[in-house]
Amino acid sequence: MPLRRPSEPKTSSNNPRDSVPPAVSVPSTGIRSMFDRIESDYDRFNAWASLGLHQHWRRALIRRVPEGAKVLDIATGTGDVAFLAALAGHAVVGLDFSERMLAKAREKDTAGRIRWMNGSADKLPFSDRSFECVTSAFGLRNLCGCLEAVFAENFRVLRSSGKVLHMDFGRPTSALSRWGHRMHLSFGVPLIGQWVCGERWPKGYLENTIREFYEPSQVTELLENAGFSEVRHTPFSFGVVQLFEGTKKC
Repeated sequence: MPLRRPSEPKTSSNNPRDSVPPAVSVPSTGIRSMFDRIESDYDRFNAWASLGLHQHWRRALIRRVPEGAKVLDIATGTGDVAFLAALAGHAVVGLDFSERMLAKAREKDTAGRIRWMNGSADKLPFSDRSFECVTSAFGLRNLCGCLEAVFAENFRVLRSSGKVLHMDFGRPTSALSRWGHRMHLSFGVPLIGQWVCGERWPKGYLENTIREFYEPSQVTELLENAGFSEVRHTPFSFGVVQLFEGTKKC
């Protein structure tokens, strides 16, 4: 039976690639302008909305980066993962399509340790086999309309034995955790967003993209379709966050 999100009707197909349905997406220009509007409040919102756990989750990702790897952090935003990777001794490139987010990241990068680039994750401006690791944190949902292209580009720019490490929000599986998660998404996140961002808060966007994002098994299937091996996902905080990883064998 084809994989599907809970809200979608069942379909059938003989093509394995068709088993992962297209996720709901917003035109990239709309997403870019949304992030441009909230860049000044982005870090503060993340801290409050995650109940202070966001850096703990990101550090868990960084611990899985191969030692001494040259890292490409896509959808880098204001650079939290890129900074943690640099502090761990990695050479890092941070890429994002929002120039205002990158401006905030450059402002924070007082030591000038990271190379910041404006670009699109589905059309990476790098030659083949340029990196040992590609990372992202909480960016896949914003790329769900082009994830096949994004993962294909990840594969292209990785060297042999290189790793992908992508973290994003999920949906808890236990009944109690699901209830708490729904309450936080329905009431906590909107209140925090309004308080931190005011009228700039993109009402409903974060909550809806979390509810409508692929199941973990669907993301791992997309990574396998792109050519990755040893693909797996690890839940954190009762499944509120999922870490996806895979290796380029060739």
